[in-house]
Amino acid sequence: MLEQQSNPLIDLRARIARLERGETDAGRYPAMPFDIPAIDAALPGGGLASGAVHEVTGSAAGGFVSMLAGRADGPVLWCVMARSGADLYGPGLAAFGLDTDRLVIARCATAEDMLWAMEEGLRDPGVAAVVGEPDRAVALTASRRLQLAAETGGGTGLVLRRGAGKGDLSPSAVFSRWQAESAPLLGLPGMARTSIGGTRWRLELLRCRGGIGGMNKAWLVEWCDATCDFSLVSDSVDRSGAAREGQRLAG
Repeated sequence: MLEQQSNPLIDLRARIARLERGETDAGRYPAMPFDIPAIDAALPGGGLASGAVHEVTGSAAGGFVSMLAGRADGPVLWCVMARSGADLYGPGLAAFGLDTDRLVIARCATAEDMLWAMEEGLRDPGVAAVVGEPDRAVALTASRRLQLAAETGGGTGLVLRRGAGKGDLSPSAVFSRWQAESAPLLGLPGMARTSIGGTRWRLELLRCRGGIGGMNKAWLVEWCDATCDFSLVSDSVDRSGAAREGQRLAG
């Protein structure tokens, strides 16, 4: 009996069909835990899925993505637009656990060049994480290509959209969507600063494939520069307003 040979075109169509149904192969790679039970319990696999692409928006998106990239075990490819006036700040990245010795920066002339660089990086199994800072929303077809590339290489893709909000989101095949906003480091009026050298974020999980217990979960967390780790301040939604105190972006 002849063995059935794999047809690359048929395989690709099948993978795209799974994406359209909300299915991925990301589960075959180990997830990256946050080490905060309340957050890990809400995510399939107990952490941020590897072999998948995640989108982060909000005022503190830069710091949150830097932390995620810093937790990746290996080289990190960071793609930026060449015409962007903002430079990545080495000490700021290091404060979030991302050593510049394992960072490769790609300056891309166009959005198409950036998507190509991200896709190539995600296909490479030697790259632990790929960060892209596009100047516009990633189209649905392009996000599918990125997701398929991540499933091939097994690394973590991070689409960073600094300052963008929920109203800027478009249809996408990314595995999860997060919004990270800066939050005050002060307690009640008259109370002292809650920590030294800390950064506080309000994290909201807007969407996640296979997420547990529904979406729109939010947590108030605090990053500690001294321990290079973060902890849960409260598992309830912070409704005090979109405070901007204590904002610290990586670049």
